Amino acid sequence: MQKKLVFLFKYIFLKTTIFTACVWAICLNSCKDAEQDMTHEKVFYDVRGFIEMQAAQLNQLKPEVFKITEMGSDKNEITTRNIDWTKELELFAQADINKPSYRQSYTTSRQDSNTYIYISKEGDRLAVRQLTIRVDETDQPVSMEAKVKTENKLYASEKNIMLKCEKVQNQFRITSYRISGFQKLVMMDEKPFLVQSKIKY
Repeated sequence: MQKKLVFLFKYIFLKTTIFTACVWAICLNSCKDAEQDMTHEKVFYDVRGFIEMQAAQLNQLKPEVFKITEMGSDKNEITTRNIDWTKELELFAQADINKPSYRQSYTTSRQDSNTYIYISKEGDRLAVRQLTIRVDETDQPVSMEAKVKTENKLYASEKNIMLKCEKVQNQFRITSYRISGFQKLVMMDEKPFLVQSKIKY
């Protein structure tokens, strides 16, 4: 009986040790991946960083928003303060092209010292086909535009997104944004859509 108890104790101890080691390995790898993602050099304009900062501020301020949405023939207009800005601006955050694998995937041109233009070299492989950022003399975004396309055998979509910023109470804030485009399923007609909003501070 005593031998069985000793064996059972050793078995439980070994299983616990292995489990703990696995958990630590997963945690360390996750932390390492997150650290690499946060610390890798940003080759292009930091769109995601800007959008996340704006969303956090808007969630605190809860400004009034006049919003028009159209889907096909359906149209809706609302004025509201009840918006989850992290979700509302996610499409703009997804237009960020600062991923290590994208470093050689875009050409960069400057029409002038205040304009960044990024164009995909790889055509259909990347969703963000073109991204244009216009900044002021302090490198704060005045406007942002992007063309985002997705295509496969079953589904196609195109989104043209644009936002504008102005100085409000000595801080640059998003004052309006627009999303237009279409969605199309195979064997069905295109469904155009439009979202445009104006933010009142």
